[in-house]
Amino acid sequence: MKTNSILLFFLCLFLIFYLGKFIFLPLFLALFFYLVIKSVTNKMLILINSWLGVNLNKFYAMALMLITISTFAYFLWIILEVNINAVLGKSNIYQVNFEKILLYLSKKPINSFFEKNDLFSSFDMLTIFSNILNSLSSFAGNFAFVIIFIIFLIFEENHLKKKLNSVLKSSNIRILNKINFDIFFYFQLKTITSFLTGIFTFIVLFFLENDLAPAFGIISFFLNFIPFIGSLLSILLPFVFSAVQFLNFFEPTLTFFLLLLIQIYIGNFLEPKLMGKTLNISPMVMIIFLTIMGKIWGVSGMFLSVPLLVIILIILRNMKSTKKIAIMLSEKGEL
Repeated sequence: MKTNSILLFFLCLFLIFYLGKFIFLPLFLALFFYLVIKSVTNKMLILINSWLGVNLNKFYAMALMLITISTFAYFLWIILEVNINAVLGKSNIYQVNFEKILLYLSKKPINSFFEKNDLFSSFDMLTIFSNILNSLSSFAGNFAFVIIFIIFLIFEENHLKKKLNSVLKSSNIRILNKINFDIFFYFQLKTITSFLTGIFTFIVLFFLENDLAPAFGIISFFLNFIPFIGSLLSILLPFVFSAVQFLNFFEPTLTFFLLLLIQIYIGNFLEPKLMGKTLNISPMVMIIFLTIMGKIWGVSGMFLSVPLLVIILIILRNMKSTKKIAIMLSEKGEL
């Protein structure tokens, strides 16, 4: 493929994503959760077979895992709703504290920055928490559409395999199997590290008596799938809220450094050790793709950007004709 053809292909692809947001966004969200469900199911089947010596039917195992994860997601949503509603009831206290912080900062050398930015003075905690709650309710309503897509993906899996075996050569099937293995390996480990990030974040904030500890724990799980910005937000959001809640230096400072240690340990030590290597994607490519997907699909696009980029890179590096493109997208120029 020539460079011009590749650029044209990606431009057309992004245009299709933008115009078809109403169908592609829930479809890709469904594909993401389907990959997570299948990864966890494969791991569960291996453990059950090795421990109990029982071979479960893969279809029923995936259906059971879908029900389990959907039930778990429902309870997480309930926890988020209850937690934010509780904070919503104290929004007037946070508003007063926030205004005190602004007043304190306005007396410092950086006061000109706050004087020129009406954004800070127009912050309304009640409106912010109400909007978050409305967004969660809206997402929960749309998630039913995602569940329907996941169910169809599970039903279609076996039929798709038969179709591919009928139309593709054995060499192409081997390439697809390699792509399949690499994708599930990534999602399996990323899900584990994201889960650990969420748990550790919740534990730290719980012991520091942060009012939004459950919410930040859940949010940090999803933010872990967003590079750079996700890790930064997982630290800054609890830090800022802690400052507003406690109005002192101790809890916010401790929150910042403990969450920073969690992100450094999981992102720089645990993930590379489990995966054997980093994602090997150019940070510049990652940021550009993150920005584009954020512009096209908003926060959901940012959340899906790296999983999509990982899938694209895995596919490109496993095809002879596109290996050079994969090398250009890689961090170190090697695969």
